[in-house]
Amino acid sequence: INELVAKDEFSGTVLVARNGKPIFTRAVGYAHKGFKVPNQLDTKFNLGSMNKMFTGTAIMQLVLQGKLKIDDKVGKYLPDYPNQDVREKVTIHHLLTHTGGTGDIFGPEFSARRLELKTLDDYVRLYGSRGLEFEPGSKWQYSTYGFLLLGAIVERVSGQSYYDYVRDHIFKPAGM
Repeated sequence: INELVAKDEFSGTVLVARNGKPIFTRAVGYAHKGFKVPNQLDTKFNLGSMNKMFTGTAIMQLVLQGKLKIDDKVGKYLPDYPNQDVREKVTIHHLLTHTGGTGDIFGPEFSARRLELKTLDDYVRLYGSRGLEFEPGSKWQYSTYGFLLLGAIVERVSGQSYYDYVRDHIFKPAGM
């Protein structure tokens, strides 16, 4: 840990447990480098892209329940999606594998409106009419937006908000 901190390659908290009981805990680095605020064991961290694994799990649970298919097009679940190419060409598989061509969210539009973006529908309203960046399946490009669309599909198929679905079907069963 000290070596990683010294190289500025790790900042966070560490917990090692045995039989469900912590045997080692440590907080290192800064929660905010600019103000030199050190991490504490109770520092709350933004999960960021870690949520993608929960989104993928939610989608695969719905596949296993027969509520959707991996090769279905976005439009089957989001028939009112503004961009026709996304609706008719992009599959759930494309979104899961970052091959949908739907682009990312970060850029000037996000910076200008980030405080207004509260729901998945807010993101769809902001980015839904833009075109594809490439033909779906033709290349790989990391896409947070693709996973936001998957979250919108989880909402539509499950009838729950994305956050309620993940809480009820992933976090609670896993004891999280």
